[in-house]
Amino acid sequence: MSTEKSPIIEAITCFLVEAKEKGEHCVKVQEIVDNFQNDIVSDCRVADVISVKASWIRNISRAAESLGLTVASANNFSCLCDKAKVSWKSIERLSKDTHNATSSNQNTNIRPEQEANASASPTPAPAPSSSSALASPTPAPSSSSLPSSSNSLPSLKTEISPGDKANLQHGFAAFKRKHQNDFWILNATRERARDQNIEPLSVEEKVMDFALSCEFYHPSQSLIVDLGDSNWLRVFTEEELDELREAGDDMDFSAPKELEQNFQEILKLKDSTELFNYARSIPIVDPSKETLKVWLSIELQNIAQLFLETGSFDVSTMMETDQLHLVFGFLSSVVRRSDIVVKGTEGSSEANADALNNDRQLSSVKPIAKRKMGRRGDLIFESGKLELGCTEIGAAKDQTKEMRDSLLKLPIVLRDMLLLATFSPSLLHKCHVVGYSISGGSVSLMDVDIPKGFVTRVRRTEQLDFPENNKTLMTRILPLLNLACVGKKIMEKTLDITSSTMRPLSLSSPGKNHWCLPPNFVPSPKSPQKRQRTD
Repeated sequence: MSTEKSPIIEAITCFLVEAKEKGEHCVKVQEIVDNFQNDIVSDCRVADVISVKASWIRNISRAAESLGLTVASANNFSCLCDKAKVSWKSIERLSKDTHNATSSNQNTNIRPEQEANASASPTPAPAPSSSSALASPTPAPSSSSLPSSSNSLPSLKTEISPGDKANLQHGFAAFKRKHQNDFWILNATRERARDQNIEPLSVEEKVMDFALSCEFYHPSQSLIVDLGDSNWLRVFTEEELDELREAGDDMDFSAPKELEQNFQEILKLKDSTELFNYARSIPIVDPSKETLKVWLSIELQNIAQLFLETGSFDVSTMMETDQLHLVFGFLSSVVRRSDIVVKGTEGSSEANADALNNDRQLSSVKPIAKRKMGRRGDLIFESGKLELGCTEIGAAKDQTKEMRDSLLKLPIVLRDMLLLATFSPSLLHKCHVVGYSISGGSVSLMDVDIPKGFVTRVRRTEQLDFPENNKTLMTRILPLLNLACVGKKIMEKTLDITSSTMRPLSLSSPGKNHWCLPPNFVPSPKSPQKRQRTD
């Protein structure tokens, strides 16, 4: 047996890590079964239900044991399999429905392989209309009856099928026919094409060519260019990447004028005691108007207290929730007494939920699909129905979790937020949303916009570390506080622009959630035959 964890055990472990960081020390098997319902039903398509139950219980037990967690109130394996402890009724029902639907499909003499080949054929059914998604994956039989496991984390190894690629290609072709004149061609690309005597490719075409070359789920399939993703180094030249980075609005990293003098004075302080006393003495004439000075005074005292006893502080010793609120609380508290509110902890994005449920239909030939929940964020910044940003945090330095949250999950969720904000053509190249990616005591700000054309761009600041001792306290805390002010400034600018823009009147179009841009790509369900098993 391989010592490497299977994808399922990895997914369960991630689920349990979040629960453990919230203070839960006992694994609730029923919650895991409900959360991974789709995966369990998929397993039932290739094995009997009893074997699948036993396999999943073993995987849950292994994941819990690796984290030092106890499993429910059970003390042995047989107790865990007891139906009185865990209900499998919905699994059994859905497995039966899927089996019946598959049998019905086989009775029509259509083999799954033939369907896949048809989807991947260069001349399939008519391409979708230009208003449709880049890809609308062909659902598996009876997929409408399967509830979405939208709470589970995105997978770094989610494969996309030939049918997915065909749908992506046809959807983009339709989008290109309608909007090609507005595609974004970089000056560096034009110059290179002129030297080679060829037609220049737009950013949109380059991104989609890369998306179609991918064998796994990647943000490029939703026309997202994350400049923090090293994959783009082999798609764009250095000159093109510089142009992508510099296009549109510059990121203003200057300190707020209201705090410039305070920042200069803080740099002269020697230790946490001086910082604490300085924070208490900041002159504030009108607290209702000098909101940033009030924020600075409060947060400096909170931060200084962490260092008062020993002169040093190790952020890695704190749980995820404590880090979010006690250490990096200034990232969210900076918007207090503004029109922006913070939703947490682990609130779900309504923008992402609306996008996921956009194709939900009234029961007709098939029953209505269960409403899917939006991706959860550790914190979500919003104003009314408008979502302006979110935060993801990992208590320890975990590269895999950081890549999943920061490079895969956040760009997708933030694009949904951006689509919700750009409800008018005049807003398409003006709105920005932000994300904070925190991992192991370091934080990076993500600025997400559409500078030109139709590609969503993600720019990231270099990671900033939280101070470790009195020697690094002043030099490290000031950039972090300034970063919070930069994020607030970006969100408030978007809020000002959208608040002064009248929403245009238009006819409702079922299945369409943006006046121009397609929704995020969602891969079709993974074939269960490809899953690696360790039991």
